[in-house]
Amino acid sequence: MDMERALEVDQVPPPIETKSGSFVYYTKGSASGSQLYCRRAANGTEPEQVLIDTDDLSAQYGYELKSLLISDDHGCIGCLVTHIDGSHSGTETSNLMLFSLKDNGKVEHLQTLDNIFNFVFGENDTLFYTVLNDKLRAHKIRYHCIGHPQCNDIDIFVEEDDECFVDITRTKDKKFHIINSSTLDSSEVYVFSSSAIGTDTSDSVNAQLLRRRQRGVEYYADHYEGEFVILTNSPVNDDSDVSIGEPLPFRLMRAPSALPSSKNWKPLLCVADDERIEDVEMFRDYIMVSVKRQGRPVVIIHNRVSKSNSELPLPNGGNCVVRPDSNPQFDTSTVRLCFSSPVHLESTIEYNMATQTPHKSWTSTPLHIDPDDYVIQHERAPSDGLQVPVTLIRHKSISLASQ
Repeated sequence: MDMERALEVDQVPPPIETKSGSFVYYTKGSASGSQLYCRRAANGTEPEQVLIDTDDLSAQYGYELKSLLISDDHGCIGCLVTHIDGSHSGTETSNLMLFSLKDNGKVEHLQTLDNIFNFVFGENDTLFYTVLNDKLRAHKIRYHCIGHPQCNDIDIFVEEDDECFVDITRTKDKKFHIINSSTLDSSEVYVFSSSAIGTDTSDSVNAQLLRRRQRGVEYYADHYEGEFVILTNSPVNDDSDVSIGEPLPFRLMRAPSALPSSKNWKPLLCVADDERIEDVEMFRDYIMVSVKRQGRPVVIIHNRVSKSNSELPLPNGGNCVVRPDSNPQFDTSTVRLCFSSPVHLESTIEYNMATQTPHKSWTSTPLHIDPDDYVIQHERAPSDGLQVPVTLIRHKSISLASQ
């Protein structure tokens, strides 16, 4: 059988949509093969608006699009772009094109900022961006008022340690900005209120440190309704700067917004000794926690209202690889997961977190086999005094006893 037929995709999920205010934003492909960044009215009464066509961006400005963000007030589009002619090659930096966005979907070029690595919008026509040092590490965060000259921008954070890499993000509820200064084995996170800075470039950012850097300790933060949620492998009852030799398991903690430092962290969700937390994603009423249990994936849904925990039923009884898909919507009870297994190519399932049930799926199988005809088992085989995990795949018509 030829490779094209063997790898044919049976089903493709629709584009991920994000509702923000009175609009729904999404991307789709055009007949020419370009990417279209679109929106429509959430009430469905207005026609679709195409905001950015990557072909037009290339033809008119000579740029290739890397990423795109919409401001909170829906009045500005930020496009991180690189030159098609390759003049950005080897620099790892980009330009940031800013466009005004009208209610009718029309866009107009406002200005272009140079030598940007990453960016995120603030409130009140502001944004923050990172720049690289001569070692190609993001080391500085700058503050920009949209429409003002870039030469007026001010530094709000500068990392002097060349080993660190700096980034700025936004909590999913858009209440706080997060500055993360990280190395391969450590984190140092600062937070500041997104509403605490205006359009005056003399405004200062009062960033709070969550936990000082400690070798071997990493942590990540998000926020919702008056508290931060922190995923960390920090030692219990230890806030020192002494290096940690062997990395510790991650824990899920919480802290009040007004007192976010590590001395105020409290456990939010505990897992068993044979479980390891790998990832966390926040939603308005739920927290999705990706866990490994004896090497197999488990997805726990923590209901923030009822304070209860439930597990999502995974394909093949959990005999698969699972990772979260892009889930940008905060106010939703639906979550997308990607999975693959020995009898599935990369596939997608949407779950209802309220009922812990799948309600949509888009699956693809190699060689057009029927996954229901096969059994996947995880066993342990003794070897030199150790129990080595083994994955067995067999057709249902074949019994292990006959092998």
